Amino acid sequence: MSELVTERLLLVPWEERFKDELARLTSDPLVHRYLADGRPWDAEFVEQRHRVYLEHWRAHGFGWRGILGDGAFLGVAVLAYAGTRFPGVESSAFEIGWWLYPRYWGRGFAVEAATAVRDDAFERLGAERVVARFWPENAASERVAIRLGMRVEREAVGASGERIRICVLDRDDWERHRSA
Repeated sequence: MSELVTERLLLVPWEERFKDELARLTSDPLVHRYLADGRPWDAEFVEQRHRVYLEHWRAHGFGWRGILGDGAFLGVAVLAYAGTRFPGVESSAFEIGWWLYPRYWGRGFAVEAATAVRDDAFERLGAERVVARFWPENAASERVAIRLGMRVEREAVGASGERIRICVLDRDDWERHRSA
């Protein structure tokens, strides 16, 4: 379970110490407005998701990561199997995601963290396709996805009934994007 290191960030595999940060992050109105049904996560749901993230690492050797910068917790970077959450996307595809505390928005941290996670998916895990999902109103996440080389594929309905936009990046496109 290796850490990912970028120019300014350390992306650490999910640890017990991140549970309280997850609770704070998902209770921030500017963050949770674009998560699932748009409501803050209660303590029980945070605990449940935290346990899932820890178990995912044990079972698969990849998953959620804490994003650290200058020793501070900035947010989370996600790498998980897409599974059945994306109608029309093969379950073997990898999903990437990123959530940052608002005070760290606009400084390129999301792109930097997501790039490291994207590259880990293709290089270490042999991904053929990476997908991202976000609310269509979340223009900042769409800009991050585009900077990663992803393309908007379509809109769909998420698990909580929310509209989501799905972006994809196939291995061939990733290789072209990296060499550009």
